[in-house]
Amino acid sequence: MKSSMLRCVLIAAALLLPAAAWADNEPAQARHLLSSLLEAVAAEDYQQFRVLGTEDFQTGIPEEEFNRVTDVIAERVEQGYEADYLTHLNQQGYRVEIWKISFADGGDDTLARLVVFEGKAAGFLLQ
Repeated sequence: MKSSMLRCVLIAAALLLPAAAWADNEPAQARHLLSSLLEAVAAEDYQQFRVLGTEDFQTGIPEEEFNRVTDVIAERVEQGYEADYLTHLNQQGYRVEIWKISFADGGDDTLARLVVFEGKAAGFLLQ
């Protein structure tokens, strides 16, 4: 009986270990940057949004495009959200962090792709 109990404990630990290791891989710098970008979106603050990015990021997102996004999502972000780290991709020499954004309003979730380069956003896409 002790042997079967020990086996169950070991199996449970083996099943939980990958989830714990996965959570440890969440990049703290990327989470902070994601939160800052979403705060700028909620505040509809284009200038704050821009300064969080690289020079190419700043010139690549016109204010009109930013405003179209904030028209759709700013209120939802302001009401509250939860960002769950999913994984990362290596693309064209960059590390792309992938997040699931769930909103407090219970509506549709959003997929966020965040490219971080030297502590700044090099790309940011909400789908």
